[in-house]
Amino acid sequence: MSSSTVASTTITMPQLGRTPPTLSYFCVYNPSLAQSEENTKDQILYYTAKKVVPADVKMKQIGLAQALVNFSSAFSPSHPAQNVHSQKNRLVFYQPEPGFWLHMCIEVGVLRKKVKDNKGKEKLVTEYLDPQLNDRAIESVLKLGYEQFKLLNGMMTSILDMLDRRVLMHRIEEFFSEWIWQWDFDRLDQMVFSGVFNGVPTIRYKDDTKQLKILDQSLQEEYGIAHVMILDEKRDLLYRSNTLSMVDVRALRRYVCQQIQENQPGATEQEKPTSSSSSSSSIKKDKFSGFKSFTRTLSNTHILDYFSSSSNTRNRKPDDSSGTEEEGIDEEQQQEQEQNQQSDTSSIEEEQLAEPIHGEFHEIVRLYLSSRSELAMEEQELLEEYLLVLYKHKSNLVWSFLIPSFADGADEFISSSTALTELENHLTKHSLDTIATSLKEDKDTEQDKGLSLGKHFRCFYYDNVTLNMRSTLLEQRKDSFTISNDMFLQLLDLKNDFETLPNTTEVYTRSTGNYWIAGQRAYNKHGRKQERRRSQTNGDATSDHQEPPTEDEEDEIVTERKRSPDDYTEMYLVAAKKDTSLADVEETIRKMSVSLVDLCM
Repeated sequence: MSSSTVASTTITMPQLGRTPPTLSYFCVYNPSLAQSEENTKDQILYYTAKKVVPADVKMKQIGLAQALVNFSSAFSPSHPAQNVHSQKNRLVFYQPEPGFWLHMCIEVGVLRKKVKDNKGKEKLVTEYLDPQLNDRAIESVLKLGYEQFKLLNGMMTSILDMLDRRVLMHRIEEFFSEWIWQWDFDRLDQMVFSGVFNGVPTIRYKDDTKQLKILDQSLQEEYGIAHVMILDEKRDLLYRSNTLSMVDVRALRRYVCQQIQENQPGATEQEKPTSSSSSSSSIKKDKFSGFKSFTRTLSNTHILDYFSSSSNTRNRKPDDSSGTEEEGIDEEQQQEQEQNQQSDTSSIEEEQLAEPIHGEFHEIVRLYLSSRSELAMEEQELLEEYLLVLYKHKSNLVWSFLIPSFADGADEFISSSTALTELENHLTKHSLDTIATSLKEDKDTEQDKGLSLGKHFRCFYYDNVTLNMRSTLLEQRKDSFTISNDMFLQLLDLKNDFETLPNTTEVYTRSTGNYWIAGQRAYNKHGRKQERRRSQTNGDATSDHQEPPTEDEEDEIVTERKRSPDDYTEMYLVAAKKDTSLADVEETIRKMSVSLVDLCM
């Protein structure tokens, strides 16, 4: 009796300390799908939450989201609300396509501690850490999610028009059910580099890539491969076909990196062998009978496992014990002959596929890109459908081959058991090993040297047009400092200053922690001229400050910004040495800009 009384009166006390921000719920909806008040729930295409939510609560949450967006649109029709702050929650909205909305609610972090009041009694104080959530960072999560969904499934509008609402709901759930819960909203470093600066680290070459372009052309002529992308062992971009846009490269690179990582559990890229240990186990998987049957299903799952062989199961006849003795003998002989032929064929296929001399292939999937192939029609949709053939060479370079799914011979290519072996032979014929070696040896390391500014400095470079991105912010060094969340928040504040104040080119800030964060934005065409001029005239100057531009130069700057407002380069510098002066910061970022502006273009 006493134990039950104690249990019934037990009160769960809030946990002291800091609780990180967490996702409360996420949903995808389209108000136009609800034709009347009776079927308002039809507008919900997907909903997930950390706890069970009644249907009426879901509708209230989405109704509130629509009301906030509509209210803000009345004041700014072209820029409706994207973030709404409350004491305990942060509401985020993103409209990737007309009518379709991605919406999530994040519970802000909480700090609970006990303090003593004037009478010496302890009391619990709860502080909501709303400033530790950056609007731009959490918006980028939704944008990144849609980017990857579109890569794997195409546009939501197209799926709804060509198929139906149920198929669209299935595809949204299949992608977002795992993806959205993988994010740690307390890790600003992940959101900054994955979303806000969604760039592509690009490697420069000392010499021309003539051999690579010849190989690219031969692949197009021989196999109908429209685009090629190559990543190095660090997954930086080594090469892309001129016909493959950088926007597609950005989305494709992220997907490829994820696939490579998933296929190598428990090992780093350097530690994982490039042999076919994984392919031998994949041989046992069943293969689709053909591409046509796949396209009928319109599934966004993997098309075909090329490491498998279905010839045994496809050609084998079912056992039949009925019939005469002679018929039974004939059937046994025929089965024995077929089994011998199948065994020979299977052994040949396994020998070809299980012994990749130069590398290994991964599963082939269907993707949607905005980059056009030569076969694309002008009246086609905004996105073109491709088959991605992913190949990891023994040098640890990752090759991505993109074949238009509607091209002549695409059906035959994916249904052939020797297609990938022939493709590898073609690569070998065009000196693949030599090209891989030269790609590693001919890297231009000058841009990395330009980022080496000493143990007291960390820096970051981003080009908004080429999407090239170089950084030392996340380097793990024993003799240097670590970038904290507060530093990332200040860096994002500088980014916001550049966006909201178009004429701003330099921002310097010093925190209470006694470190400097500096940002510089240069509009590329004018920026190149200015940096060359500075390097030539002020390379050895002792002055801490540069001369202001003349009236003509100022007019040129303004004209250039109006002409290409999105063609800019941004550089950020973090200086953690306590006695660092503003003059030291200005000189360091000047040296950084001089060494990187031309090298990283």
